[in-house]
Amino acid sequence: AGEYPAGPAGEYPAGPAGEYPAGPAGAYPAGPPGTAYGDGGGWWPRRPARPVWPPTRREVTAALAAVAALALLGAALAFLWVQLAPRLVFRVVQPGRAVPVVPEAEEYVAADGRFVLITLAAGIVAGLVWWLLRGTRGPVVLAALALGGLLGAVVTWRLGLLLAPGYSPADLQEVGRTVTEPLTLRARAALVVEPVAAVVVYL
Repeated sequence: AGEYPAGPAGEYPAGPAGEYPAGPAGAYPAGPPGTAYGDGGGWWPRRPARPVWPPTRREVTAALAAVAALALLGAALAFLWVQLAPRLVFRVVQPGRAVPVVPEAEEYVAADGRFVLITLAAGIVAGLVWWLLRGTRGPVVLAALALGGLLGAVVTWRLGLLLAPGYSPADLQEVGRTVTEPLTLRARAALVVEPVAAVVVYL
């Protein structure tokens, strides 16, 4: 027999031989949910959910940083767009008149395609970077990525036009001279590619 004899029936049944007796059923009542003995399934109290609104100062800072960073990135991408976007080359055949050297229709949409690819990559990278900042995730940063992505795309577009203005009327006075058409973005819908990509990746 064990060291401790069995108590009255249903109270303290004997434990294993030579061991301490087992306590009665329900000897330790359940604690509050989420505690060591509660029904929350964990040993520590549950942390209350953080309210979505109002945003914390950290979230506001991250949102402002996202808008500023995407605007600056848009300025840098304008230089890349100018370098990668093909443009039609014209030859002056008579004063005031020039004809394309290689009249291919695909040249007219190639600049738009390069713009889409560049801004798409920028949106994907931006969404991924801010998604990795776990402490600032929320609707404020999401809205900032949408606004900053659109602002960055507009900066890329407008600055690109300034960097590649093309020929002037004075350039068309010299017969035999080759000139380049201005950089243009014909599909204005391409401006939403960057913000949409950033939002989709962030979600």
